[in-house]
Amino acid sequence: MRAWFRKSDPITKNINGPVDYEAAAQKLRSFVAAKSKFIEASEIANETKLFSSGLLDSLAFIELVLYVEKEFHLKLADFTEVNLNSLDSIEQILDPIFKRSRNISPAS
Repeated sequence: MRAWFRKSDPITKNINGPVDYEAAAQKLRSFVAAKSKFIEASEIANETKLFSSGLLDSLAFIELVLYVEKEFHLKLADFTEVNLNSLDSIEQILDPIFKRSRNISPAS
């Protein structure tokens, strides 16, 4: 049994195998749409501002950070600053994670 604090190889050790950038982005779109009353998942682009536009509030920010860390088995603070400005879009959330992963490259 592994200790809860030992997380090996973020992103690539997902239960369903490696996650690609677009699959991760789609998971985040679905999460955002479920938390927002203003937008559908299909309307969210990777560059859509989530917090500064008012789509999500500060409580949803906490939920989003916890969701990303649980879903992708990582700690966001290891990849980027964790604040409303640095994680204001799907692109800003995923790019630092995928850039640091040796097996997966970010979308261009």
